[in-house]
Amino acid sequence: MTPDFRSGVLGQPENLRGGAAALRGALDEIDLAPWREGTLVLGAIGASWHALAATAHALRAAGRRAFAVPAAELAAGEPARLGDAFVLVSQSGTSVETVAALERLDGAPVLAIAARGDSPLAAGASAWLPLGPLTDSQVSTLSYTATLQALGMLADALLGREDDPGWARLADLTAEALERGAPPAAEAAERMASARAFDAVGGGPAVGTAGEAALLVREALRLPAAAAETREYLHGPLEPVDDAFACFVFGAGRERRLAASLASYGAAVALVGTDDAHPPADAPIVSFRLPRVGTLATPVLEIVPVQLVVLALATARGLPVAGLLRQQDDTKLGAPCTT
Repeated sequence: MTPDFRSGVLGQPENLRGGAAALRGALDEIDLAPWREGTLVLGAIGASWHALAATAHALRAAGRRAFAVPAAELAAGEPARLGDAFVLVSQSGTSVETVAALERLDGAPVLAIAARGDSPLAAGASAWLPLGPLTDSQVSTLSYTATLQALGMLADALLGREDDPGWARLADLTAEALERGAPPAAEAAERMASARAFDAVGGGPAVGTAGEAALLVREALRLPAAAAETREYLHGPLEPVDDAFACFVFGAGRERRLAASLASYGAAVALVGTDDAHPPADAPIVSFRLPRVGTLATPVLEIVPVQLVVLALATARGLPVAGLLRQQDDTKLGAPCTT
């Protein structure tokens, strides 16, 4: 049975714990040599696409040639000419565009990340990494954070890093984030209750979190929402922000100033980041303070406050968040499900 959105949000610690154990076993069994050298291309669509950002950023920061390319672009072109090895991600393993990209990569090493090993994506790939053991909600919760965990642990393995202690603590830290985040989420939801549009902004690897935040707002609250990288956002996209907007801002550098600016324009603002991301004392901003963990584990904790705020807003508006109202018939192989 597909869980509802609330159950998905609250079930993430259990899912991450089970997923981490399965991932360690799978990573020990796979010969990762083909993915350790040359140019690495990562492809996905939907929520899975947003999950790629932190991993691509971390690999490039370590000097590795790694790029995220939309699955639809891979499926339409000649993807084998773009890289030496590929990582394709689809939480369901049935996303039409991602499976089509796989079919155009015949002969290239492809590592699939998907919930099921018998899905079209996993079954056709050179190797497969699993997600967590629990079934996802239709508006993705469990699989999104499990995908972040799988990509992060894979990146650490490809870079030869010893197991980040953050992975062992991640399930417990997520449980703490759910508990500690409930009161500020209720406050943020109250301030954002009248918002007619949302912006989500993050720098560096947090641009993926911003993308997923905007997607959650659109899918669960059915409101206009947009995402942007911090520096791009400063170059014009913030122009319409006023008291009709709500904004999620992720980060601790320029993002702190940005959050204060957005609040001064009248927007309801939530700032998500580590302790040094706390807003100015006189700014009407709701702050979610995260513990310091590795760069690749941070996105899991970043999205939790957004999930809690969206859940509170959906509850207040009487929205069940049971599924997508406008599901298209050509995005999945077989029955509709999450990306």
